[in-house]
Amino acid sequence: MKRIPEEKIETIRSQTDIVGLIGEYVQLTKRGRNWFGLCPFHDENSPSFSVSEDKQMFHCFGCGAGGNAITFVMDVENLSFVEAVAKLGARSGVEVEVGDMAGSEKQLPSGHRRLLEAHRYAEEFYRHLLLNTVEGEEALNYLYGRGFTRDTIEKFGIGWSLGNRESLVTLLKRKGFSDEELSESGLAIIPDNGSGAFDRFRNRVMFPLHDTNGKTVGFSGRVIQKAGNEPKYLNSPETPIFNKSEILYNYHNARLAARKSGNVILFEGFMDVISADEAGIQSGVALMGTAMSDKHLSLLGRVTNEVIICTDGDNAGWEAARRFSRMFPTNRLDAKVAIVPEGLDPDDYLKKYGGEAFRDRIIGQPHTLLSFAMMYAKREKNLKNENDLLQYIHEVLKELAGKTTPVERDIYLKQLSEETGVSVDALTSQFRKSEARHTRKERHAPSEEIGRPAESARPQGKPRKSPVARAERIMLYHMLRDGTLFARFRDSDEGSPFFHDEYTAIFVRLAGFYEEYGEPDVHRFCETLDDPELRKIVMETAIAGSSGEHAEEEIRDSIRHIRKYRIEMSISDKLQQSREAEKMSDLSRALQLSSEIIALRKSLSAL
Repeated sequence: MKRIPEEKIETIRSQTDIVGLIGEYVQLTKRGRNWFGLCPFHDENSPSFSVSEDKQMFHCFGCGAGGNAITFVMDVENLSFVEAVAKLGARSGVEVEVGDMAGSEKQLPSGHRRLLEAHRYAEEFYRHLLLNTVEGEEALNYLYGRGFTRDTIEKFGIGWSLGNRESLVTLLKRKGFSDEELSESGLAIIPDNGSGAFDRFRNRVMFPLHDTNGKTVGFSGRVIQKAGNEPKYLNSPETPIFNKSEILYNYHNARLAARKSGNVILFEGFMDVISADEAGIQSGVALMGTAMSDKHLSLLGRVTNEVIICTDGDNAGWEAARRFSRMFPTNRLDAKVAIVPEGLDPDDYLKKYGGEAFRDRIIGQPHTLLSFAMMYAKREKNLKNENDLLQYIHEVLKELAGKTTPVERDIYLKQLSEETGVSVDALTSQFRKSEARHTRKERHAPSEEIGRPAESARPQGKPRKSPVARAERIMLYHMLRDGTLFARFRDSDEGSPFFHDEYTAIFVRLAGFYEEYGEPDVHRFCETLDDPELRKIVMETAIAGSSGEHAEEEIRDSIRHIRKYRIEMSISDKLQQSREAEKMSDLSRALQLSSEIIALRKSLSAL
């Protein structure tokens, strides 16, 4: 597969006026040397989005988005680099053959590229069967009956799989795929008797599952007429390109909408996501039937600080909301809970009352986590019964301990007093006892100085402006400017010098960039990054800069900060393991861990 010649990319860049381009999306007003407007990547009332005609760059002082004409189109249209170049080429009259271009998949292992290619063919095949064949009419009518429009079906790539055992297998074999590749992709099954591969999905409405860049990596198939013991939903198995604990349904579409709305709506299922999207609520995502993972939290933290958990109004929905909500307080995301009333699920509510009511009454009026915890604790309790009343008070005070500011405490204690008839003074006295017990427990936890730093409690996906994050930014700044310095770290036996996931991902991609291009070029490097969050970090780093006068000293200090942080993390983990070993009376293991902790503390002192 041929690459786009650099000369052609440069021609497209030079013939694209960034002010004119962005002016097609944003109303710009000239102020001094630059142009300003409302940022297309997040909601704001005062223009903080700046476009430089001289530098042919844009930067938002509100959300940190930044880049050049190509990366702007990548972000605002959710396109790959090659697609953005093609779009700008057509705009400026420069012909680019998309089929000849090497995209981001070029950087993937060849086996992964083959699996992605198989999924592309499968998605196109399933969609064709649904929209253009007699065999797909029943499924298409089913979807129309559920309120799906043709536009929605096409946007989400929904399709239909035939009942024939080998319809997809036959197609993919014609495309050159072997039985082993089809089995590895999860699209086909090879029986133990060796009789040949057959389709995994048959007679199901097919919903493509995408990675963060919008590439199809799996499917979820739904029956429209359940028969026997077959499951209603059948998902792809885990493969080299599909891991359910790393996938949020619709994330690739929702992230731009989330930046504009300021929040992500976390639904229980993807049918709710699609119904919400039809109603104009486009920042919805859903888990793939798994527990919330650190990766999920990291993905959410990349695009927003506010997550609204929206679940069904039945018992299972309440339990799901409770389970999800308990993941958030320690992860520094502002989570709220919206329970759909009347025992309905979001899909049913949207059909019954419409999108405006859903936005205003449900999403627009979520409960804080503590308010939801009080509602949850009160469920199925009769507060006229003394035992239920005391249990309710105990559960609420336990929730409040260590989790509230003085103002929040007073508000919730007053609310609790009104609900129970117990005086605020009595509740305050009991609360102080709960708080004291909580404080005693906290004393046994590792301190921030030698234990897990406060920052580490949040997803590693979106580093805060802590000392370690600042150290990583300084390191990255110098690596972006100095290929020789980068090579020094690349060739080190220690691997990536960074701690946070984003910086490590940038480090890996920078290695490929220097290998291919040789010389530093921040703008060209940004164009090679598919993930807009990585581009944002790179541009913020490049713009923030550094004096450059004391580079070696800055690098040494940064390395020391990061190593110190790693050791503190390791100490914290081993302290936790040691406590667990003591609980299990595994004294040998506890002693071994104590020795390791002492050694780590010595190495910490030596830094």
